[in-house]
Amino acid sequence: MKYKLIFILAILFGIRNFHILAQVDYMRGFRLLENMLDGTDTADLSKAVFSVENAYYEGNLAQSAFDSRIEYYAGICRSLAKNRNIIYAGRDSCSVNIQAAVFSFMTDSIPILLEDTVIYHLPLRYNSEDFAGEKEWSHMFVTTLMATGKGNCHSMPLLYKLIMNKLEEKCWLALAPNHMYVKAYTEKSGLYNLELTTGSHPSDARIITSGYIHPDAIRNSLYINTLTVKEEIALCLVDLAQGYGRKYPGNDGIFIRECCRTVLKYYPNCINALLVQAGIMTEHYLKITDKESLAAQKLKKEMEAAYSNIHKLGYRKKPGKMYEDWLYSLSSGYGGL
Repeated sequence: MKYKLIFILAILFGIRNFHILAQVDYMRGFRLLENMLDGTDTADLSKAVFSVENAYYEGNLAQSAFDSRIEYYAGICRSLAKNRNIIYAGRDSCSVNIQAAVFSFMTDSIPILLEDTVIYHLPLRYNSEDFAGEKEWSHMFVTTLMATGKGNCHSMPLLYKLIMNKLEEKCWLALAPNHMYVKAYTEKSGLYNLELTTGSHPSDARIITSGYIHPDAIRNSLYINTLTVKEEIALCLVDLAQGYGRKYPGNDGIFIRECCRTVLKYYPNCINALLVQAGIMTEHYLKITDKESLAAQKLKKEMEAAYSNIHKLGYRKKPGKMYEDWLYSLSSGYGGL
């Protein structure tokens, strides 16, 4: 049955390199996310995130356990919102109180009464030792955050969003260079930012001026703007591609390019997909021994065009040390509502 599925997938994708299709869980994840993007299936961020992480773990995770954990967290936040009201007089006070409860759950110690015993849910911590998943890609995962209490600017905003979705309250994911954060809303203040890695509320101006963001990047909606549901799912497809690359180094890039192509069909200025796509081109160009061959010259032109487009859109690379300094700057100084 497994090899029959591989054969069918090969026909669907027109792929001749059958060794790629041995990773059926990644193909299954691709199909799930593609169906969400084209409207065949309802977009569901929880299923999307789970499919990405489950593919990396070769199908050994359980969606029911993942969902139950999110519901457990949501239950804590419901109880917290019910028993601790913030000082806020707007008509949307109930929603704002829930927002505050989820933020407190992520960033503060929360007492929980179990029968006659009080235990504390500890704040989630930033994984400063491997914030980009360079040592281990699973450090980018929500499942890792839930298991260890340590996460980064990828897993922490996703978990916040998943909890808010479970509570049927609105918030939005947003991007900055090499970074993701959350935007929330109140009637009194409008949109405001939640930086979960530092437990702070930096203003847009703070993020822009300290975050290495070119004006063109804002004009072209690379950063700062709220992401739509479809754009959130598209980002999950980029995550799937990156996870595939990390799990199967030395692959021929076909699966990754197909993921990026699909993302850009629905989210044309997705900078994450554009960068991954250009990176794959570069990787394969460097492997070509005869740089004067027609294939090499064609790939070189495509690669140069890709990087030129990325630059025109306003992307500027931020060094890793600068990213760490930027995160620290968000947790200190001015900024907020």
